[in-house]
Amino acid sequence: MKALPRQQHLLLDLQALDHNLARLHRMPGQLPERAELAAIEGERVASRDAFLAAQRESDTVALELARFGSDVKLAAERRAHDEKLLAEATDPKHAIAIQSEIDALSRRQALLEEQEFAATEAAEAVSAKLAAAEADYHGIDERRALVQARLAAAEKQIAEDLAQAKEDRAGLAAEIQGDLLALYEETRAQVGIGAARLRGNVSEGSNMALSPAEMSTVLEAPVDEVIFCPGSGAILVRVIDED
Repeated sequence: MKALPRQQHLLLDLQALDHNLARLHRMPGQLPERAELAAIEGERVASRDAFLAAQRESDTVALELARFGSDVKLAAERRAHDEKLLAEATDPKHAIAIQSEIDALSRRQALLEEQEFAATEAAEAVSAKLAAAEADYHGIDERRALVQARLAAAEKQIAEDLAQAKEDRAGLAAEIQGDLLALYEETRAQVGIGAARLRGNVSEGSNMALSPAEMSTVLEAPVDEVIFCPGSGAILVRVIDED
């Protein structure tokens, strides 16, 4: 196939655009924010479990504290009632029985108040634990939201770059003669690269030096002759001035 050197040189620009397009297509799956989100999600699950456990513990302690408070109130009311009965009692035996019950209620009330005090301290400790767990959980959610926003921005930028690269490629492809473009596309589909530069005696398609015999063949070929890299099979573009 024949093609002017300038046309062949355009294939190098096209190949560069195709390399960039391939890179842009890979980029969404390689964004560091994805790995960061996966790590944050693991933290979030553990933090959520700790927060829910602290909530359950807080509810349990609150119920226990309410029960002790109710029992203390009931014991105090019964004691006040018995003290009133004692004040009105005229029978010594009845008065002794009432006093005995008052003493028992006093001991029970004191015990209940101790338990209520311990439950109050436990509730305060659990409340602090719950507040810390909630702050940690919400903090992770905030971090995740920030990373998600960065990911969305990065994906948007990639989409814009991809659209621009496709537009640039279409414009460049329109400048290349049809049969040369078709050959480039066919070659790229077969070997993974459509065109490569010959820099000195090294093909950028294979990154290997051509043998003396291969270089002789290249140098003897007309400048408008389309040749191929012996190592990679890509169209080998010689960087030769058209003048």
